[in-house]
Amino acid sequence: MKVFISWSGRVSHKVASVLRDWLPYVIQAVNPFVSSGDINKGERWGDVLAKELEDTEFGIICLTPYNVRAPWLNFEAGALSKSIDRSFLLPFLFHVEPSELQGPLSQFQSTVYEKEDVFNLLSSINKKLGTERRLEHEILRKTFDVWWPELKEALDRVEESEEGETETGYKWLYTPGDLGKIEVNADCKSIWVVTPSPYQDLQNTCVKNVVQKNIGHGIRYTFLVPSSDTTEEARETLQHIFSSHSEQLTIKEISHQKFHSLAATHYLVLNPEDEYYTLKVFLELPLKQRDYWIEVDNEAAFDFVARFHKMIEEEITI
Repeated sequence: MKVFISWSGRVSHKVASVLRDWLPYVIQAVNPFVSSGDINKGERWGDVLAKELEDTEFGIICLTPYNVRAPWLNFEAGALSKSIDRSFLLPFLFHVEPSELQGPLSQFQSTVYEKEDVFNLLSSINKKLGTERRLEHEILRKTFDVWWPELKEALDRVEESEEGETETGYKWLYTPGDLGKIEVNADCKSIWVVTPSPYQDLQNTCVKNVVQKNIGHGIRYTFLVPSSDTTEEARETLQHIFSSHSEQLTIKEISHQKFHSLAATHYLVLNPEDEYYTLKVFLELPLKQRDYWIEVDNEAAFDFVARFHKMIEEEITI
C-alpha cells in the first residue's frame, strides 16, 4: 500500500525522510514515498497533493513550526479537504501543538510527535491494509515498541531550525520563537528590550525561557520601560528571573510621555553597546494580532539605538 508523505520546508523534508525510511520496518506491507518536491508559496498546494495522491491510499502531511503558519498552506488545504477522505490524510505535528492548526488543516485528525499518538497513526495505516496483509494488533504493538527508539532518535536529531526558515513561512517575518533562536544562536553580549508592556510580555513562557537561556550564556539585559501601574510587578518578576545573576540586569524606567514619544511599539536590540559585535534591531509590527516582528536595516538600527539613548538620558535606573 502506498503511503504518501508531504513536506514543505527543509525541516519538514527531514522529518518526511525519517518517516519514509522508518515505516516499512514496522509495517512491511507499506510503500511510503515522499512528495516529488517542496510545496512552496505560489504553487497550488491542494492541486499538487491531490495529483500525487491519485493512486495513494494514505497520506501524511509533515507540519513543523516553520510551515504550519504559512498562509498558502492553510489556504490551499481547503481544496484538499473537499477531494480526499479526511480519515486517510493525517497531519504529523513535529514540535507543533494541535491548537496551532487553523483553517482547513484543523479539520483533519492530526498525529502529535508522541509515542502513543504515533502508534495510533500506524494503527490507522494498518487498518487500511487488506485482511491478508494486515498485522494483528499485538504483533503491531510489539514491533512498534522495538522500532520506536530508532524513530525517536532519528527525529530528535533533526535540527530544530535551519537558516532561512521561520515560523511564519516568510524569511523576513519573525515570531517570538524565531527571535529566541536568533538570540540563543547569535554572538550576542548584550540585549536591550524596549517594551511598553513589560509585565504582560513576561507572562509569555517562550520569552521567559529565552531570557533564562541567555542569562546562562552571560548575556546582559537592559529593559527600557515606561512608568506605569504595572512597572513594580514587572520589576519583581525580572528580579526573580535574574535572582542568581542580578549583575546582568538593568531596568530603566522612562517617563510615560517620553517613552511613548520615542517608542511606537516593542523593540529588541542585540549588541547595542559594543562595536565589535553585530548590531541587530527587531521591531514588532503594530498590528491588532501581536507577535509578528521584522528586522530593520543597518542605518535604521543605528538610528533606533540613538533614539533609545535619548530615553536613557532621563531614566530612573532601578
